[in-house]
Amino acid sequence: MVVDLESTGGNLYQDRVTEIAFLRFENGRVEHYEQLINPGKPIPEFVVQLTGITNEMVAQAPAFDQIAPDILPLLRGSLIVAHNSRFDYTFLRHEFYRAGIDFAAPALCTVQLSRRLYPQFYKHNLDSIISRMGIQTDDRHRALADVLALADYLEHSLKEKTSDEWDNHCRTLMNPKILPTQLSDSLTAKLYSLPDTVGVLVWFDHSGKVLSVEAYEKTYSEIAALLHSKEGLHYVQNAADVKFIPAVGSLHALWLKAQVMQEYQEELSAPFPLKQLNPKTFMTVKFIPDEHGVLKARIVPLDNGSSTTRPYGLFIHKKAAKRALNIWAQEHHFCPDALNILPVSHAKGALCPVQAVGKCNGTCHKGDGIEEQNTRIHAMASKLPVADWGKVHEVEITETDELSGRSVIMRCAGGALELPNGHWYFDNLLPSILKIKFKQDRQNIRVIA
Repeated sequence: MVVDLESTGGNLYQDRVTEIAFLRFENGRVEHYEQLINPGKPIPEFVVQLTGITNEMVAQAPAFDQIAPDILPLLRGSLIVAHNSRFDYTFLRHEFYRAGIDFAAPALCTVQLSRRLYPQFYKHNLDSIISRMGIQTDDRHRALADVLALADYLEHSLKEKTSDEWDNHCRTLMNPKILPTQLSDSLTAKLYSLPDTVGVLVWFDHSGKVLSVEAYEKTYSEIAALLHSKEGLHYVQNAADVKFIPAVGSLHALWLKAQVMQEYQEELSAPFPLKQLNPKTFMTVKFIPDEHGVLKARIVPLDNGSSTTRPYGLFIHKKAAKRALNIWAQEHHFCPDALNILPVSHAKGALCPVQAVGKCNGTCHKGDGIEEQNTRIHAMASKLPVADWGKVHEVEITETDELSGRSVIMRCAGGALELPNGHWYFDNLLPSILKIKFKQDRQNIRVIA
């Protein structure tokens, strides 16, 4: 399907579509569609001059949500071919979203295709292609005229290039990709009904059991790519159904994923291991009592999943954890001997360095001293540092969906997310998401501690 849109401008979130046209090719038949659309906002004068579409022309035209039910069956599941497909595809997704409809589709950008097929040329905009190939067209920057010109270009290139070369480039450049043909019709229909937005997807097998629960940034795009990969073969062979839960942002998606995993906890005892997007292991500190009840510090890997307690510190490797633990102990006057964090070089049986310099009388190893130090450890453990957070330990983060304006506030501490039931959830994708938040989205972060 060759598609073109005209709009009130180039802002993917604030501007609106003013015209849509497409040619649909199916079983040797060609169907064309052309419609002016009332954008619900004024068309700027420079756009009027460029496209020839005036405010008067769209005043009586239908709004996009009025035509959405008619064009959705024609667009859904089709390959969207457009010149600079990111523009047309994103505008389509956003307009359908405003109409209350999830939409995603495989897409092919003919700018990128032209660069692959004709690398000897510098310019690949539609005007350059029209001029180069001698394509006859009227009303440039009107949707149907541009669609027809683009279709002529594709026909020319098919004649000039071998079908294998053309097909190989198209398959490589498709973004998102077409779904594999091995999927059942019912699952294919479900997957083509997914949005290309952030959210959580629950995969079910043919008996209704849960295969996996995953969070995605661009759900349809990532699913389509996954199903063409080695890791995706498991889903191609075993998946029968899916359930999608929308999120407002990447952090919210992990927050929802944790709750969905708790909902399906019994069925997720041995979920299919997807290839980790971020296989890095993070470290944290646990305080474990010895046979005398003295709390000892242990640096351990921070596993993915939910816990009834928050992590005490988050570190990128064991060496960083050791260094931070020693600084923390010094700042809060904890006995390094009792905590079992003395350097390996410290002689066995020798006085603790703190005691040796007269800053400790050794009572932390006896009776009330043990209890006092344990109490202070529990009180100050939350002050262990979190990687990339500086001196911050606990925050509230607000995420907002740009199109709907819906916001969600989430609490993070120790590098983990607090869940509604009071549990804490860690995922090894969390640190990178939170790092970006601290760098780029400070205005939506409220420091608690």
